[in-house]
Amino acid sequence: MKFTFFALLGAIFLGSCALSGCGSSGSPSVAFSANSLTFGNEEEGSTSEPLLITLTNSGTAPLTISGIAVSANFAQTNTCGATLAAGANCAINVTLAPNTAGSLTGTVTFTDNAVGSPQTVSLKGTAVTPSTLTGVCVGAYSLPGGPTGFSCHPELAGPGGACPVGQPAVTPADVKVCSYLPYILDSSTHCGVPYVRGLGGNCQATSAVVSCSVQGQQCGGTLPGCCSGFTCTAGTGGSFCQPAAGASASRASASWSPTLADKLR
Repeated sequence: MKFTFFALLGAIFLGSCALSGCGSSGSPSVAFSANSLTFGNEEEGSTSEPLLITLTNSGTAPLTISGIAVSANFAQTNTCGATLAAGANCAINVTLAPNTAGSLTGTVTFTDNAVGSPQTVSLKGTAVTPSTLTGVCVGAYSLPGGPTGFSCHPELAGPGGACPVGQPAVTPADVKVCSYLPYILDSSTHCGVPYVRGLGGNCQATSAVVSCSVQGQQCGGTLPGCCSGFTCTAGTGGSFCQPAAGASASRASASWSPTLADKLR
C-alpha cells in the first residue's frame, strides 16, 4: 500500500512537470529599443543613412533567430546571428532605399522561438524625386545705358554650358530673384547671363525638395542635412540629427547608439 501511495505521488509529480516544464532552462523573450522608425526625405534611387534597432533577449533561455526580413523600399543589416544568449543584444541597422517616390511604409519582421513570433517594427519615410538642373541660368542684370535698378533674366545653359540639363541639384531652394519672379535655384552653382555687370546667377532646378535626415540619422560633411526641427549634433561616434532646441523628440521614434552603429560600418 505504501509503495502504491508513493508511486501515485511520483506519477502526479511527473505529470505536473510535463505540463509546467519542471527542470526546463527558461524561455527567451524579445524586446526592441523602438517599435517604429521614421525616416526623413530620401531621393528615389538612393539610400538613406541608417536608423538603429537594438534587439535584446530579455528572457532566461537562448533566442533562436530564424529570419529577419524587411519590406520593399527598405533594407537592413544586422549583427544578430542565429542565436542570441539570454540578456544579450544585437543591432539591426535599417535604411530607406526607395525605388519609387511618395510616402512609404513597411516593417522589419523577426521570426524566432520567442512567444509572439513573428514580431514586427513598423517603418515609414518619404521618397522624393531627385532635383536636377534644367539648363537655365537665372541672374540679375541691368541693360547697358539703362536705369540703375536690376531685373532678372533666364538664359539657356549660361556661358560654357554652366547649367547642364539633368545634372543633380545640390542645394535647390525657392528663391525670389525678383519681387515678381520666383525661381527654384541651386545655390551651389554659379553661372552668368549676357550683359551682366559682374552679378552672375545660379542654375534653375526642377524641385526644391531634397534629401534630409531625422533623429538618429548621421549627418555632417557630404551627408544629407537634418530635416526641419532637427540639428546636426556632434557625439563620440560621429554627428547625428537630434531635435533642435524647443523641438519635440517625438517627431521620430528612432533609437540610436554610435557604438552599436559603428559595428555595422
